[in-house]
Amino acid sequence: MGAACSRPADAAQAPELVTTAPPAHSNAGVPRAAPTAVPATSGVNARPAALAGEATPAPPAGNASNDERVVEAAAPVAPVVPHSPPRIAIIYYSTYGHIRLLALAVQAGVESAGGKADLLQCAETLPDGVLAKMGAPPKSDDPIVTTDVLAGYDGFLFGLPGRFGMFPAQFKTFWDSTGSLWTKGRLIGKPYGTFFSTGQQGGGQETLGLATVPQMAHHGMMYVPLGYQDPRVFSNSEVHGCSPYGAGTIAGGDGSRMPSELELGVACTQGASFARTAALLAAA
Repeated sequence: MGAACSRPADAAQAPELVTTAPPAHSNAGVPRAAPTAVPATSGVNARPAALAGEATPAPPAGNASNDERVVEAAAPVAPVVPHSPPRIAIIYYSTYGHIRLLALAVQAGVESAGGKADLLQCAETLPDGVLAKMGAPPKSDDPIVTTDVLAGYDGFLFGLPGRFGMFPAQFKTFWDSTGSLWTKGRLIGKPYGTFFSTGQQGGGQETLGLATVPQMAHHGMMYVPLGYQDPRVFSNSEVHGCSPYGAGTIAGGDGSRMPSELELGVACTQGASFARTAALLAAA
């Protein structure tokens, strides 16, 4: 997978969305009146004359009232520049590897936007004997996430396989151990997003995202969904697990279906978009 997010050919058939900010309004060449004292106008839609480009005489000295205000010339807004590349923790749990494949695509997206992303997996809680009966393959070599590293990240992306419409116990077990971070408010204001894997369409992709909100709200974290900024989320050309809540895949009841190119592409888009949002928040 390349560093940049690519779109499949059929994406051009999906409804196009405006994904870039509109050009800044330019007043070049338009004379602007000098700042003057302007009487307050009435009505919520009324504009002071000076803002409309009309010259307004200053009131007589010493006669200013509480109904008068000073309108200052608007200063240009400087662009927000992050102090450093945002650090994103991609925290996931994966039994059969579907979520990890999505996590790799999300990581590529973060890095394509100039961010840094680490893959961290939740510790397994099922006994080895149970995993063997489930036919689960060996775990990856990605580090196990611990509470002491979270405060050093600017944002988080959670990879969640569905368990009866909810996130897995392994994920909740980890977050139930973050009380020390909660008491110190170490995660307040940090953004997070979600991506998913379920057995079939309607298997709980949207409820998975919503289920994270109560616990993360107690940490003061902000949910940043994907939305429809990638037109492939609209696609009806094939079965896929993506939604406005995040990228996703449909694993099938037996886990035999792996993430498609469409699903991996949307995951890459989500990583890039989230990295840009995290950078703006980190620089604020």
